[in-house]
Amino acid sequence: MAKRYELKGNMTLAPLEKLTSALVPVEKDEADHSLVPVVEVLSPAEADDARFMSREGQEAVEVLTAVKGNLVEVFPDFVVGSFAVPDHHDAGAPPALFSFYLDKQHLVFMETGTMAADLLDEMADNGVMRSLSTAHCLYLFMKTLLMNDFIFLAELEESMEGLEEAMLAQQADVSTLRIMNYRRQTIGLGMYYQQIGAMADMIGDDENKLLSRNEAHSFDRIASFADRLTARAEALKEYSMQLHELHQTRISLKQNSVMQVLTIVTVLFAPLTLVTGWFGMNLAVMPGLDWPWLWAALIVLAVTFSGALLAFFRRKGWL
Repeated sequence: MAKRYELKGNMTLAPLEKLTSALVPVEKDEADHSLVPVVEVLSPAEADDARFMSREGQEAVEVLTAVKGNLVEVFPDFVVGSFAVPDHHDAGAPPALFSFYLDKQHLVFMETGTMAADLLDEMADNGVMRSLSTAHCLYLFMKTLLMNDFIFLAELEESMEGLEEAMLAQQADVSTLRIMNYRRQTIGLGMYYQQIGAMADMIGDDENKLLSRNEAHSFDRIASFADRLTARAEALKEYSMQLHELHQTRISLKQNSVMQVLTIVTVLFAPLTLVTGWFGMNLAVMPGLDWPWLWAALIVLAVTFSGALLAFFRRKGWL
């Protein structure tokens, strides 16, 4: 469902008068004839019918959308870009895809989902903006897109720490898949933040002079914010690799423990195996077969030898 907003402002009554603005929902006819900048969320089909978008702009948006990445391209009179926002909770889920078109009078998001519309609703609920420009609205949109990610990464680290503590205390049977999901998740987020930072840098360069100086500096702040998130995701990726190494160490220790038990059992039964092999030979004459206390002596000897081995293993802490 399409959504349309006008950027409208008013003068505050504060001692230092400042212009504040907000996203005000409007109908299609109002947006089409608006004298103030307009922000819209349209489906790809509705965007094809947008009269203010040149054919060049529509084709550029289609190309970037097909790439399914976080990209931006600058043209003389407008800027187009696309977003591919990964699912923060499921590394294997497809990303949320949408694109945008920006000029002096219009900021249009094209999507088949609801992420862009939801973010604009959140911005509209917040109410206050510092500028009436579409470029400033795009800056706030990207800021809103990233603003909760530090909290998410902190929660992700806390989850990883809990898993590490459980492994160290041997209280959890952890699968390799779960740890690899952490790794895939942090790698995907790191690449996403890098791409967002590159997008902000390209927009902030303002090669087509579409932005004011303050607006260009705003995108520099987005790039800096994305760089910090990238560094955080990279640190968590390294942490996930440490968890993988710890998990592999646990598996090796379990295997060693099993092999140790099997070895001890084998050694304990070695005397009995020797006796069985010795007297199981099909020989006509076997020394000691005529001694009446032979079997009692063998039993005592086997028990004594096995008991001595058990005592030795316990002293070494192997049992």
